[in-house]
Amino acid sequence: MITRRQMMKAFAMSPLLAAPEFLQQVAAAAPETVASATHPVAGPSTTGVIVRQIMTQPLPSLGNHLGAVVTVDYAPGAASPPHLHPGPVFGYVLEGTVEIGVDPLAPITYRAGDMWYEPPRQTHRVARNASSTAPARILAFLILKKGESLVEPPRSP
Repeated sequence: MITRRQMMKAFAMSPLLAAPEFLQQVAAAAPETVASATHPVAGPSTTGVIVRQIMTQPLPSLGNHLGAVVTVDYAPGAASPPHLHPGPVFGYVLEGTVEIGVDPLAPITYRAGDMWYEPPRQTHRVARNASSTAPARILAFLILKKGESLVEPPRSP
């Protein structure tokens, strides 16, 4: 298993994310780019999953792209339906335990402090709170082209 330190080191050394222009843009993000942490992107879900968009930031050094940061709150036992993301995703468990399964890999259980990577356009078959008694929360950083949705329906099998 990769340790949190190893993952953070790899994350920081990634050429895409360690680009000085990107770090400057995140550090200098204008207040209007930050959404209220209590404002759900898709509204409260009847499935016990709430997605909140925390920030979006244009990334001109990457062309027509932007970075988006969201939190996903899972009630005990809650799960997201299968979906995919048009760009790469970096996930981090803030609280609890989640099970994440992105094709073609088998689902993996992550605990608070763990991170993972999702390649673009890979179907995310499993995204659920691994506990039936405690809530879970993840933080996700996504890169996508302007105009793309954060989430899309899964590919047909």
